[in-house]
Amino acid sequence: GDILTNAHVVAGGQQIKVTFSDGRTVNATVVGSSTAADLAVLRVSVAASTLHPAVLGDSATVQVGDTVYAIGSPFGLSGSLTEGIVSNVNQSGSASGGGNLTGLLQIDAAINPGNSGGPLVNAQGQVIGINNSIISPVDGNVGVGFAIPINQVKPLLTSLEGGLNV
Repeated sequence: GDILTNAHVVAGGQQIKVTFSDGRTVNATVVGSSTAADLAVLRVSVAASTLHPAVLGDSATVQVGDTVYAIGSPFGLSGSLTEGIVSNVNQSGSASGGGNLTGLLQIDAAINPGNSGGPLVNAQGQVIGINNSIISPVDGNVGVGFAIPINQVKPLLTSLEGGLNV
């Protein structure tokens, strides 16, 4: 199975492991990565019947004020869910590779180190973004987080799954 995450999450990793919600930990391989887009696809070898694929939504329908949920492992606390709203649908930010990301979703859901690369989902449980970064003058969340809209991701998925590395 393939897993979408941020490129900065796996950059420089010698051995990458994925832990599933049932506690299983397996080795993963980076099959494609784009530092400019800050996206990477990991591949794990597990029985397809044990996977629960995420449903990709349509980030073009996201509006300011929409309720969103960020899923991740902030500070290593696995399986965490936090709720917030969309504050802006067209924000800019820095990519891990030094480039600039545009059209980001700005959210006030509490995302912290460890949430990067996790899904941002809407009230219907559809993935509408990939949690990417925060802006904080302190070492923690102050309610300014960013996610890459899933509609920016969709055109790159096939190339990343096929081994694109740029």
